[in-house]
Amino acid sequence: MMILSSAQTSTGKVRTENQDCFGVKQESDFFFVCDGMGGGVAGDFASKCAVDVMLSLYDKIDKQDCLDILGNVYYNYDEDVLKPIALIKTANRYLYNLTKKYPKLSGMGTTCAGVWFDRDAGLVHIYNVGDSRVYRIRNGKIQLLTEDHSKIKELIDDGKMTQEDAKMAEIQSMITRALGIGKTVKVDYKSELVKNGDIYVLCTDGLNGELSDFTINDIVNLNKPDTSMIAGELITSANNAGGRDNTTVISVYIQDNFQIETAYLNSEPTEEIVVFPDETKSNSDKEHSIIRKFERNFSVPVPKLATKKNILKSPIFIAVVLLLVLISAFFVYTAIFKDKGEQKSIVELTGNVSGLKLDIETFTADKLVEIKTIKDKVFKIQVVQEAYADPISSLTPMQNVTVSLSIDGQNKYMGMSSFRPLDIKLPKGTYDMTLSYPGYKILDKNLTLKDSLSVTLEVSDELTKMLIIMVPEKDF
Repeated sequence: MMILSSAQTSTGKVRTENQDCFGVKQESDFFFVCDGMGGGVAGDFASKCAVDVMLSLYDKIDKQDCLDILGNVYYNYDEDVLKPIALIKTANRYLYNLTKKYPKLSGMGTTCAGVWFDRDAGLVHIYNVGDSRVYRIRNGKIQLLTEDHSKIKELIDDGKMTQEDAKMAEIQSMITRALGIGKTVKVDYKSELVKNGDIYVLCTDGLNGELSDFTINDIVNLNKPDTSMIAGELITSANNAGGRDNTTVISVYIQDNFQIETAYLNSEPTEEIVVFPDETKSNSDKEHSIIRKFERNFSVPVPKLATKKNILKSPIFIAVVLLLVLISAFFVYTAIFKDKGEQKSIVELTGNVSGLKLDIETFTADKLVEIKTIKDKVFKIQVVQEAYADPISSLTPMQNVTVSLSIDGQNKYMGMSSFRPLDIKLPKGTYDMTLSYPGYKILDKNLTLKDSLSVTLEVSDELTKMLIIMVPEKDF
């Protein structure tokens, strides 16, 4: 089997930075694409970092490492089949660790879709997390080999949205699975027999977001078997169609070879998707030990803005401020409260943290339909207020919302929402908080739509919990 490939990426016509990245290990026949997400200082770091970790560790982990990460239940799988899954999970753990170490990276993540070709067995093994895709074009016909892990896909599967509705939906970028969002991650896997003349296209959603599968198929067939022309023309066409997102394409062509046919006799493809589940604690600990052992080999530096220390948060500064507060508290107590017999504890006077545990949610599809049918404004306000008071039954977490907080015109925080509330630690004060998500606005308890809110942070024993509901502007 001869494998020809070409990989290309483009920022597109709207974005100012390219958050896509790709990995190619040609000698091992391993190819994958990553589509990063996360505002602020995260930028393109998540995807580049994931690619770096996976390529750096590829030749350094063995089958036992893979089984330690995935579980001994997968002992019957070949090492080379398990390795990409173990690498994806380890990259996820590394990204997650960084978000804990550097809070400014909170909310970053990346998709990953990849293939590994087993020349001896004549098989292609396919891996996927998120909404990046793998297509196969065979005999002039295109087939999608991966399933998107996205909110839209869930709504379509549940019968709550049609394919036509999905094309116009404003939640295109809401994915339900990604690397870096949680300590563990599920990975989809399948395999199939390759045939002579097969063309595989790996892409980020910048391609299928602009071009239909029918158009992608036509472009591939017009330019085959030149993999460079295929990748280049697909990206050019996506940009010409709008170029609203970054676009990355890897095209792979399987050249004629008689050995493929004989390999079929001993090959057992796994054509149905197998989901490799979340890691156990021992699996996760193994990932962590591998990261610690080989971390020095990783070459993508953490963004400087993420590592830049805030003097307001340095231990020495905090200690000095705390000492001054204690002294001031003592004099206040002596001068005012002593005679009245009123006593306040040190914790009551000083607290220990200020900031937000910010939870950004949107209405479930069913609840949104219910609210839209309500004509009486007072009743509608009551329903919204009930959602704020009891969000469990009517709200769902909203991903990829860009959150920024500024004070006196100076930006002090920027991050991206995920399934978990954002921990935002800032000095006390009154901040302007802006939330950005295409087509969505903040909905307050009085049905007023807003882009930003004024938030006052006070020092207390824990982060202030805050729930914000965002809704499609056109529905309100």
